[in-house]
Amino acid sequence: MVGAFQILAHTPVYVWFLLSYLVWQGVAATRTRNRPLWRLLTVPFIFMVLGIWPLIGKSASDIKLVGIWLGASLLLALPGIITGPRVIARDATSREMTISGSVVPFVRNMTLFVLHYALAVALALSPDGAQILTMAGYALSGGSIGYFAGWAFALRRHLNDIPIARHSA
Repeated sequence: MVGAFQILAHTPVYVWFLLSYLVWQGVAATRTRNRPLWRLLTVPFIFMVLGIWPLIGKSASDIKLVGIWLGASLLLALPGIITGPRVIARDATSREMTISGSVVPFVRNMTLFVLHYALAVALALSPDGAQILTMAGYALSGGSIGYFAGWAFALRRHLNDIPIARHSA
């Protein structure tokens, strides 16, 4: 049995940087804040890259795995729409938007990180269960894509509903 210390010690350094960034962004999202669009899209971009990654490999030709990926994507789009960012205001001059604070991004970031990490550890420790873990990985990746596609749809919808403020200096 591999101990928790060994697992943590063999975790690549970039994973800890990613975790730190996700915690930082999640905590920042609990407060109402002004953000340019590109900053608002960094965390979704990270998880969308993780979500698309399995489709690049050789197992992407397996129709069952692609079906699992697509099904999870469709399933989690609605929660993404429901919990998407709430734009309070947007400013044409600074090209920033005001986003209401919420604990949802922090919970989402930690949940997705822990699930991806646990899956990677399980795959490393149990090569015998690779088939079921691969299916779980495709479901998690597809779910990430679906969630953030719904999230982006909610963001777009809120941006269309909020009039653009023009502040003069």
